[in-house]
Amino acid sequence: MNEAETRAEHVVSSILEHATSSGDGKNREKTSMNNKSLDQKVKQVAEKTLHDRNYVCAIDILLGIGYLQPVHIDDWKRGRVPYLEKVICANLSKISYAMKSFRVWARQKGLNPSETSYLLKTQNHSRALQFSKSGDSNIELAYRTHYVSPTLTDKKQQKLKENFEKPAEVVVFSILKDSKCDLCEKELFKDSFLYKEQDKALCLKCAKLDELTFLPAGDAKLTRQAKKHSKTYAVVVRFSRARKRYERQGLLVEESALKQAESENNSEKPA
Repeated sequence: MNEAETRAEHVVSSILEHATSSGDGKNREKTSMNNKSLDQKVKQVAEKTLHDRNYVCAIDILLGIGYLQPVHIDDWKRGRVPYLEKVICANLSKISYAMKSFRVWARQKGLNPSETSYLLKTQNHSRALQFSKSGDSNIELAYRTHYVSPTLTDKKQQKLKENFEKPAEVVVFSILKDSKCDLCEKELFKDSFLYKEQDKALCLKCAKLDELTFLPAGDAKLTRQAKKHSKTYAVVVRFSRARKRYERQGLLVEESALKQAESENNSEKPA
């Protein structure tokens, strides 16, 4: 266990000690029984995930034991949720115990800890996503650490880390009702494009995306080429009330990239 992991362990242990020392004997006994059941769930999820992918992370565990839902992960990765613990369906002591149980299991399995960055791509830079409400560096590290099978080569481990550290795509919403930009207060009418960053709703100009051109979905080849040539792009989604989910509508890409993609497509067509 490295120094940072040791600090994280002390933080978690203090939380657990406070949670288990409070209350009467019956409550402590009930907590102990619940912890044993949670231990088993954590180990089952961890073993299956390791078998399937050769690595395990905290998010895998929280999803597997039912404390998180995929939609919450997506909202967090796209900056719609300020920190992941906000959408975890469990109290702090349960989260802490599950995390500690996971780390104990990983060490017993002889897995290699790998600190991984979780990034959010914003309109002009990338920033680290926050896991905990407190933002404590040791707790953040505990969430970010992946545990990798020692059977993977160094090259495969590095490739795995690089894939994880790619920031999520920038997402723009085609809105269903009138809204307003939180910065410039511009009125945004139904079907306008809106960008969200944490708790702020921005027009494309304030998000510095107003120079991009909308490319509707439908031509997969043109979309791939335009995306490849565009240094900056954003995925446009719209909420479907019928399906109760966000669906892709197309891309916002640089106009020069779209023209280049159209030119390439036309040159490949038979005369």
